Parts: sequence; C-alpha cells; structure tokens
Amino acid sequence: MQISSLTLPKDRSLRVPNDDTVLILPGLLGVFDGATSPQGKAGSSSGRLASQSAALAVAQLAIEGTLTDLPAAAIFAPISARIRQASQRQGMLGKPSTTMALAVSGTEDVRLLLVGDSAIRVNGTQLIQRKKPIDDVSTQSRLAVHAILTARHDDKDQVEQLCRFVAFEGYTAAVAQGILTVVEVGRIRTDLVDRFAAQSDPETLRGFLDMGIRSQFHLANRRDHPLGFSTLNSDETSLADIIDMRLPRAGVRSLELFTDGYFLIPDSIDIAAWEQAFAQSEAEDFHKTGRFANVKGSTSREFADDRSIIVADAINGRAGE
Repeated sequence: MQISSLTLPKDRSLRVPNDDTVLILPGLLGVFDGATSPQGKAGSSSGRLASQSAALAVAQLAIEGTLTDLPAAAIFAPISARIRQASQRQGMLGKPSTTMALAVSGTEDVRLLLVGDSAIRVNGTQLIQRKKPIDDVSTQSRLAVHAILTARHDDKDQVEQLCRFVAFEGYTAAVAQGILTVVEVGRIRTDLVDRFAAQSDPETLRGFLDMGIRSQFHLANRRDHPLGFSTLNSDETSLADIIDMRLPRAGVRSLELFTDGYFLIPDSIDIAAWEQAFAQSEAEDFHKTGRFANVKGSTSREFADDRSIIVADAINGRAGE
C-alpha cells in the first residue's frame, strides 16, 4: 500500500499554521478540520487546538487497540475530554470544535467513522460525506452580502474581508460598523427566513443571522433542533448525523480522506490530481460565489480554507493492508 498526504494552510505564504490535523498510524488514517474561531493565549488557534486534541485522543485509543470495535460514543468521549482540558489550559473562548474522518483497518473489514463534513472516498467512486444545513444558511447569506458589497467597493480583498466579518459577527455587528444598512439587512434576513422556512423556525434563523457564526455553537450537538449538527467539542457528541459504517476489507482498494478545503473532487486517485482539481476550482470560482459557493472565498493573501488529503492506494492489493 502506498500512502501519500498533504496538508496546507489557507495562508498563501505558509507562515500561518492551518487548523487541520492529519493522522497516519499503522491501520489508521484520519483527517480533522478544526473550526476557525477566536484566539486563546499567545494567539493559539482554537481550531488547531481542537483538531490536534482529537487526533491525539484517537491515537491513544489506537495504541490501546480499541478503535475497531469500540462504540462510537466511547470514542467520542475521550476526544471531548481532551479538547475540554486543552481548551481550559489555553483559556479559549467558546467551545473549540473539529470534524473527523477516520478509516480503521480491522481483520475482516474497514471501519469508516465520520463526524462533520470531512469526507472519505472509497475506490475512487464512493463518496461518503455529510454536510450540515446551517452551512447552507451561512453560504446564502454570504452570497447576498457579497453582491451588495461588490457593487460598493472596488477592492475585492476588502469585499471578502468584510464578508467574513459579517458571516462571523452577524448582521447586528454589520449594521453597527456601517458595513450594511438596516434596510439591506432586513431584506436579506426576510429572504433567507422564507427560503429556509422548511429547515427551521423564523426566530432561530433571525437570531443566527444577527449573531453570526460565532453563535453557531448553540446548535452544536443539538439532537432536538433541525439545524443542530454533530461535532467534536467539549460536550457529549450527538450521534444523530454521524456516519459509522464498515466495508469488507477485501473490496477496499483505495481510500481518500479529505477536509472541505477541496471544492472539486478529481477523477484520479493521487495527490497531484487533487491539487489540480483545487487549482481548477480556484481558477473557475476564485471568490466562491458560483459553482463552488461557500461560507468564505479566496483573497490575494489567503485561500478560502485550509485543505488536507490522505491517499491510501493499494498498488497490488487492498488499501487496508
């Protein structure tokens, strides 16, 4: 088996570490995408703290030899505990969180365990991923804000930075800072509440849009809410929308584990193909307002997101070997 990996930050200069963590151990592959949020002591990233803490907890379980058959909840519990402890040491605000995509090789099967929107592709054809509806709300909000600000400002980097501020801090802060008017916010909010009426009640949607992504943790691991989503943070992880499945090991020839910084999935199974697909998505939709619409777009200094990929390809056998 040939294993290749690549992890790159959104910072084009490569000077700012990313919030992704890649884990490769015998019989175990994992990618973790920490959620970007406020900094703790000494400028440490809460997303990086969460992804690294989760990876360390999983590595410890692998050393103990329990990952193959341990119930999902029993895997999540030590991850949450380690994130909680690290967060308290660093004085983090909020609840640092991370996604996870794991492939664990057993004697007869390969276990795939996913929390959040990091994904796995099997044999170059079978995509396994679950996205959260709240991101659709944030994306559509950004598209509306981006259209307004693009007509107002010539500097595209400035437009993106303002869009990121509005997405994270919400409409209330956008009005207070003079980025959007009350009328503009009212129009966007009304449109989005109507558009997503089937997913959530108006009060929750308005509250989320007004407070921004920084308030999203209130929906984390909420089993009782249609916009709730499973994530790995300091709380008990909801099992409502995780993926925990097994595939016969004999049929697994390749595995690709990747974070959502890749917007286009290639046909070929190798790192070069993934990077070529990434370059294509950048060239086609640099601002991520078209085919690859997203919560953030690229700038001259940053890509839209960090990106990480692991490719395990069995040249003459099975990917689990």
